[in-house]
Amino acid sequence: MEILELFGVDWRLMIAQLVNFVIVLLVLWKFAIKPLMKTMESRNAEISKGLDDAKAAADKIEEVEHDVKIKLQETKAEAIEILEQAKKQSESNHQDSLEQTKNEVAEVVKKAKEQIAAEKKDLVNGAKTEIAGLLTKALQQILSEGLSKDIDQKYIEKTLKELK
Repeated sequence: MEILELFGVDWRLMIAQLVNFVIVLLVLWKFAIKPLMKTMESRNAEISKGLDDAKAAADKIEEVEHDVKIKLQETKAEAIEILEQAKKQSESNHQDSLEQTKNEVAEVVKKAKEQIAAEKKDLVNGAKTEIAGLLTKALQQILSEGLSKDIDQKYIEKTLKELK
């Protein structure tokens, strides 16, 4: 203690200052440092939560972008499939149309041939009738001199049968 007095330090004053320091330290701790630490911890928690939310949002965006890419690919594949089906349907319709047209043309040709055959038959029958008439007139002129009608008729029928 003598050393303290030698340097001019009063031990009572030193104890009083130590008590004052502890009191100031306790007041600062209770009213400044403790609330400041709470505020800093809550802000750190908010920042951590914000960073976690941002990371979760970035992950969600990445997942959504991946899903969109997959959906786009699926949509493209479906569009290509629909186009191929439409092309096949178009070709099928074209083939059906060609078949129908061929059948219609064949039907028209068949009807035309039948009509031509009928007209040909009518012409042949008409020609035979005219030839028979001409033949009858010619025979009448040639045989007008005395053959009987029965002989004339038999000769005409025989000639007609030979023509047929």
